[in-house]
Amino acid sequence: MLKKGNSFIVNFGFIIVLLFILFYILYIWANLLIPFIIALLFSFAIIWLSNFYKKLRIPAFIAFILSLFSYIGIFWLIWKLIWTNIDELIKGLPLYQARILEIYSATFDFFGIPEPASITELLKEVNLQYVFTLVIWWFTSIFSKMGIILFYVMFILLEYRYFKDKLYLMIVNNSQKMEILETLEKIKKDVKSYFVIKTIVSFFTAVFSYLVMTFFWLDFAIFWSMLVFILNFIPNIWSIIAVLFPSLLSLVQPWFSLYDSIFMISGLTWIQIMMWNIIEPKFMWNRLNLSPLVIIISLWFWWTLWWIVGMLLSVPIMVIINIILAKIPITRPIAIFLSEKWELQIDDWEELSKSRKKLLKWFKDRFDKIKKKKY
Repeated sequence: MLKKGNSFIVNFGFIIVLLFILFYILYIWANLLIPFIIALLFSFAIIWLSNFYKKLRIPAFIAFILSLFSYIGIFWLIWKLIWTNIDELIKGLPLYQARILEIYSATFDFFGIPEPASITELLKEVNLQYVFTLVIWWFTSIFSKMGIILFYVMFILLEYRYFKDKLYLMIVNNSQKMEILETLEKIKKDVKSYFVIKTIVSFFTAVFSYLVMTFFWLDFAIFWSMLVFILNFIPNIWSIIAVLFPSLLSLVQPWFSLYDSIFMISGLTWIQIMMWNIIEPKFMWNRLNLSPLVIIISLWFWWTLWWIVGMLLSVPIMVIINIILAKIPITRPIAIFLSEKWELQIDDWEELSKSRKKLLKWFKDRFDKIKKKKY
């Protein structure tokens, strides 16, 4: 017979092993799971918009068709705008490359330093059109599985109306039924909130960035603002990276002075800082209750598993994981560790074993000491 303390360690170790196995499966089956998760999110987006149309007293079937064609229309418009600008940008790359060489030579002449021959030759030999085409091909390869995604979407939508009934019949214990349904409802609510708020914030960030770039007559302002919109879904540095590309372009455009570039870069950076540090935390991060450090680590973790798609989905995945961990008594300490405020709504406190109570109390005591030292 194992003692209570030892059984907790064994159970905890068992969960860690299961997590490693799960992440290994996620890595091996990435080609199968990524399209499925994208299809799942797209299906819920269709259902959400369909429910919105129903509130306007539109019949259910027409509301569903309207929501489907609304998303198809939005994606087609975005794709058309991006692809048109990409085509023009690729055609203009030789001009920008010549301008880079000109600025490079002028910089060395200004300081009276001879140009390194090897670097000059490298800049001349590099084919920017080819490099940029490879980068675009890499990004568009994500959409190569669109047929599989639409196939998944069709079956998810067919199964959706019966899912809760099936789940209800599968679980015998009535208290467990309610708990699982409540957990699923919370996951749906939090993930929906994340994507709605993130989409609105990203949209306004892209619009304000577009207005700044248009004011300074930057080439391909629509394309760069679309890039800002997409990369803004990846937290932390990626929104700044989205600003980096138009900033570099401003330095090689013939009609841009150095002051124009500085003012434009300052404007774009200020928009990102305002949105990331003031607007977004007010509406979203306090609600999700995830530690900033956990978000950063999860970004790189999901990048190693699923590349760019993993980074785009890292936050909602961590939100789902944290909700599930908070609901299971033995994993609640992990959920507390992942949270920002070190607090969880624990309804079944009495169900926790003494060892878990001690661990939670230790976390709270440590946090109280830190707060006292600060204030």
